[in-house]
Amino acid sequence: MLARLKQFDRLFLFILMIPIINVVSSLATPFFPGFLNPGVIRGILISLFLVWFMVVKYKTNVITIPSLIFAVYLFILCWFSSEQTTSLYIYNKVAITILMFVVGFQAFNSPDRFFWLLRSVVICLFILELYFVYSNLTGVGRKTYFDDSILFGESGVNFTKAMVIFLLVIPIYLRLETNPRISIFVLILFLTGILIVLLGMKRSAILAMIFGFLVYVLLTPYKSRLIQFLPVILVLSLITSPIYLPIIEKRFESRQQLVSMSYKQLQESETEGRLLEVQFTIDEALEAGIDRLLFGFDVFLKKDFKGHKRMLHVDYMNMLGGAGIVGLILFLFVYYKIFQLANRIRKKLVNHSQVNEMFATICALIGVQAFLSIGGTMQGVNLRGYILFLLGGLLSVSIFYFQQRIQKNEVDKF
Repeated sequence: MLARLKQFDRLFLFILMIPIINVVSSLATPFFPGFLNPGVIRGILISLFLVWFMVVKYKTNVITIPSLIFAVYLFILCWFSSEQTTSLYIYNKVAITILMFVVGFQAFNSPDRFFWLLRSVVICLFILELYFVYSNLTGVGRKTYFDDSILFGESGVNFTKAMVIFLLVIPIYLRLETNPRISIFVLILFLTGILIVLLGMKRSAILAMIFGFLVYVLLTPYKSRLIQFLPVILVLSLITSPIYLPIIEKRFESRQQLVSMSYKQLQESETEGRLLEVQFTIDEALEAGIDRLLFGFDVFLKKDFKGHKRMLHVDYMNMLGGAGIVGLILFLFVYYKIFQLANRIRKKLVNHSQVNEMFATICALIGVQAFLSIGGTMQGVNLRGYILFLLGGLLSVSIFYFQQRIQKNEVDKF
């Protein structure tokens, strides 16, 4: 029987609220400009909590060590920056996302706790969809990609990236939810969320969603059920297509006008210049000395590309340019260790459907991170924080099932 919320301590309840706090603050910040906006207040609150958590509650374990090494490495680099204050300010955001994995791993270490994490995700998805509906009913929001047929609030289409992350864990939630009414409601949220992501025409969000669900479908033990449900989705999509297809077509045409810019326009654009930053960063890293190649320079600061100052948006280039090859390897190693341990557990519990389902979700989330990193996730608290928070919970509860089998002498230790 599912444990009720009142059975958990206040610390767990606060941790459970972190994704919701992040969603609400990110949506509210554009409405409250100024230094002490909801985003800043959220950052201060979570930073203080994480300092306290690491000092008082953190329990050393092998799987979180790579994350802490990465955090310490970046912290050291900040002191060699030409603008230490700026580097440390951005580092605080990066450190929050890194420690989200540590908190998620330690907090959601049982099926009941993990289920409540999934319910928190459902609330986050509901808030985002409610915000989308409110924006279009009231006309509050700004046009995106030169098109105002659909509004995405003052936050713009970027919140569709967060929706992709939440959508990916809905299938595993639907398999754990025992209340049929809630299941139907969440299924509607799930399908609506997919449509909103498509309407957003955010390439990184759409590609991440497609790739994430493709990985999930290939790895989930419930492939046959998904295939059986596919005709229903296709029929519903066909019936409702007159509603959304004209909107998608119009937004696609607007998007095409933006991406068909000249090389010069692309270089000057802060929203479409990521293609060039990859080329410039790699060239600069190869031409620099061995110290810059290994450790980068001016971590998290803007770089000068042929007289044009721009922040490195692509996570891989952010690490290569600011933290060098060592930083890039540490960044990727965190996800590799998560995948490695999850895969080892899956192989040990080859017939455990829930563990296999969690492994599929872990791989899907890592795949989503790979795509979202092209657009940039390191210098914000939300996207990478959501993913690492969920990865921590998924991996922790997988270990719980593994330890159960060990205690029953059904499997051997690694």
